[in-house]
Amino acid sequence: MTNNVYDRDQWEEFYENNNSDQSNESIVTYSKTNPKHYQHGRIQVWDFIVDQQLDFLAGNVVKYLCRAGRKDKESTLDDLLKAQVYLNKKIDTLTNDRYSNAPN
Repeated sequence: MTNNVYDRDQWEEFYENNNSDQSNESIVTYSKTNPKHYQHGRIQVWDFIVDQQLDFLAGNVVKYLCRAGRKDKESTLDDLLKAQVYLNKKIDTLTNDRYSNAPN
């Protein structure tokens, strides 16, 4: 695996090599770390977040927007509201930083 860059092929190779016994435990663990509601499109959501070097708040905005309407037992609106909470917190943080660093 490369350093500081997520490459989907390298991670797939990693999981193939480390799950060679195909035990039920390894399959369950893999499905919990790679749920289907994040596997829409050509790249994994977390690969995009890492590639763009997004912080926790911005990364969660992207995560919830990308999975909206795809997770069992959660509506599109649920995920959009979660994304809104993280976006509002990000905006508040940036606003507070801006004013706290202003000269007196």
